[in-house]
Amino acid sequence: MKRNLITPSIIAILTTPLTAGAIEIAGEKLDVYGKIHVSIDYSDRDDPSVSNDGMSISSNSSRLGFKGKLPLENGMKVIWQFEQEVRWDDSSTGNFANRNSYVGLASGANNLRVGVYDTPFKTVASKWGLFGDSVGERRGMLGAGYDSGNQLNERVKNSVMYQFENETLNVQAMYAVEPEDTSGAVDDNDKSMFGLGVWWNFNSLTLSAAYEDWTKHSAIDDGTAFRVAAVYGLGDHQLGALYENIDSDTVDEWKRNAFGINWKWQFIECADLRAQYIMVDDADNSPSTAATKISLGVFHKLDKNAEVYVAYATTDNDDNAKFQGVDGGHGDEVKTVNGGSPSSFSLGMVYKF
Repeated sequence: MKRNLITPSIIAILTTPLTAGAIEIAGEKLDVYGKIHVSIDYSDRDDPSVSNDGMSISSNSSRLGFKGKLPLENGMKVIWQFEQEVRWDDSSTGNFANRNSYVGLASGANNLRVGVYDTPFKTVASKWGLFGDSVGERRGMLGAGYDSGNQLNERVKNSVMYQFENETLNVQAMYAVEPEDTSGAVDDNDKSMFGLGVWWNFNSLTLSAAYEDWTKHSAIDDGTAFRVAAVYGLGDHQLGALYENIDSDTVDEWKRNAFGINWKWQFIECADLRAQYIMVDDADNSPSTAATKISLGVFHKLDKNAEVYVAYATTDNDDNAKFQGVDGGHGDEVKTVNGGSPSSFSLGMVYKF
């Protein structure tokens, strides 16, 4: 693109109000979107060695993104997206486009993407969970080990993903080499990941399942993982259930099952009550490594883009487990010790544009 097109484009982006969901650059639509999620938390790590539990301010997967579609003469479209985490509670920096970011081709209900993207295994739990990025987040338990914590809710690098999506069915197939890192050299083909996911929507019922197979993952080494979930809407109520199995070839910590149920009740038009329970079984050859987590919350919509909430979560670890109270998605993690029962109370605000 010539410089005389680049400069007006940048000016247009910087001068467009946040309320605008899309602008035009060189005659094509550019979507600008984002999410601001901050909370005031009060946490107890149940760790006798620390004395600084208490209040903290947390920025929780806040983000800014840009995406677009460019039509081609043959009827296909070039699709692209880059998305960056934004931290509102400190000035730390990270890699550019460190969230789901890709370029690809689309035709009808089919598309092919190359870049960085959540695995289907992760997405099944993301869509099932009711407390995304809050202290009630699922990732302290699902995809987590009793000692290593959250390791298997991956956004993989160097990935190729095919997707078919319509109103009823969504299918994803993903393959990645050196999926946890990129060295700036030829990707290490001895490290790889294959994933497959499917979502089926029928009236008020959504069924989903995902499978992934890892070679030389940093935590599970070689192994597989499987999730299946169901969400059912019944009037003002929503019920969900999930099962997870992780099976490492060599690491006992990552040979275990997990189960989850949740419930949401919209008791008035602009507010709902949520409850979620997750249980992780003992890992193979690892007694007293089970744990449970209970999350409760009330969420109140201020308008279609903004909501506030109050949430409480507590984790109960067996003697040889230290699943974190908060681990993944939420900016401030809540660690603990073996047998600990960490808990958190949170007041949060979310704004999407």
